[in-house]
Amino acid sequence: MLTKEVHATAFVLTNTSDTAEPIHQSKVNHFVSLIKTCGMTLTTDTVLPEQFQIDAPDIYFIDLFSPKTTNPISEQILQLAARGRVALFNCQHNFMCEKMALLAGVHGIFYSDDRADIILKGIEYLTRNGRWFKRKTMNLALAELLNNAPNSTAASNKIISDNNKLHPNLTKREKTIINLVSSGAQNKEIAERLHISPNTVKTHIYSIFRKTSSRNRVELISWTTQFNH
Repeated sequence: MLTKEVHATAFVLTNTSDTAEPIHQSKVNHFVSLIKTCGMTLTTDTVLPEQFQIDAPDIYFIDLFSPKTTNPISEQILQLAARGRVALFNCQHNFMCEKMALLAGVHGIFYSDDRADIILKGIEYLTRNGRWFKRKTMNLALAELLNNAPNSTAASNKIISDNNKLHPNLTKREKTIINLVSSGAQNKEIAERLHISPNTVKTHIYSIFRKTSSRNRVELISWTTQFNH
C-alpha cells in the first residue's frame, strides 16, 4: 500500500499590484518558483488570512521589497511571528537589525540579491524547523539572551548545588563508612572494624548525611544505590 506523501505548506504575502514594478514582480515570481521547487504546497495573496488558526500553513513568507518605512515589519507581522513561523524575503541589506528580527520571533531572512542556491538552502532549512540567519546574527542573539537572563546566576548556583548533591566531596573514610552502612552494619560494629570510637562514627555519619542530603540510613542507602559510591 502506498503512503501519500505529505508536503509542507506555505503562504506567500506579497505587496505586488497591477502597478508593481516589473523587477519587483520578477523577484516575487522567482522566489515563489523556488518555494515550489522545494515541493511545498503554496498559497499566494496580497493580504493575510483573517483566521490564522484554521488550516494554518507551516511557514509564512512575507515580501518586504523596497520598504518605504523605517520599520518595515508591521505590528501585524510581529503578532503573526509570535504564533507562527515567519520568514521575510526580498529584503534590502541593513533594512533593520537582523538580531532584533530574530529575537522578535522571525524564523528567517532572505535578501533581494541572494543567489538561488542560497535561497533554496534556506527554504529547505526552514522546512526542517530550522532558522535561517547569518551565524553572526545567531551568536549575537544568543549572547543577548544569556546576558539578559534574570536568573542566570541563580541557575548557575542551582547547577553547582545539584552537582554537589550528586557527586559530593566524600573522604575515603566516609566512603568506607557508607559501604559498611549499606551492608547493614551499625555504629558499634563500624567503630570496631575501623578501630575508632562510636562517637567518631556518629560524626562521620552526620557529615555523610549532610553531603548526600540524606535524613537517615534508608535515604543514604537509596542514594548509594543510585550513584554507586
